[in-house]
Amino acid sequence: MKSTKTRKMVMIAILSALGMILNLIEIPYPFAPWLNFDLSEIVVLSAVSTMGVIPAVFVCICKFLASVLFKGPVGPIAIGQITSLIASLSICMMYYLLKKVLHFKKPWVNYAVNMFLTMLTFAFIMYIINYLFVTPTYLMNKPIWYTQLPFNVDIMAFNKQYGSNISIPSLLNFLSPYAQAIFIIYFPFNFLKGIICAVVYSFVRPIEKNYTLE
Repeated sequence: MKSTKTRKMVMIAILSALGMILNLIEIPYPFAPWLNFDLSEIVVLSAVSTMGVIPAVFVCICKFLASVLFKGPVGPIAIGQITSLIASLSICMMYYLLKKVLHFKKPWVNYAVNMFLTMLTFAFIMYIINYLFVTPTYLMNKPIWYTQLPFNVDIMAFNKQYGSNISIPSLLNFLSPYAQAIFIIYFPFNFLKGIICAVVYSFVRPIEKNYTLE
């Protein structure tokens, strides 16, 4: 029992450090140049699979603390790291829950469905938090709620500020201009980021069988 706990602590430390390293390797998102892809969520998926949900949560928290320590706070009140922590916890919890309820006969189908639903949920959660407080906090350089923005924000404002050329599809016309902008920027970005992590992680999974501690 003691040996297993020690091995879990070592694994948490290793995965947290690896997550920090992967977080430093960023690839610009071509449609919104202020956003970057990274593969740090792979360590969260690996932690859930090898150790279970509680150690995976610790990996998420350690990854958050390591990022603040080594990169410094990103944005006001370290909103960049707070956003990343929420992202990691969303993926951690959703992936874990779906592992428990999905029972397809073929393991690859289980994995594919789990990853699709996990990353879809993750992207939606990120849209919600960006809408409510993350984007307003970045725009005003202080922690505020979306209702406290002193000016109107739409996709044209983002295009002018960042030199991007994002357009709004007509199917989003039911949303407000602000909600349209947040959705078209962040939902596709996070969903694509999640799917990329899922594809890369699929090549790591076979190696994990020798390190499972759950």
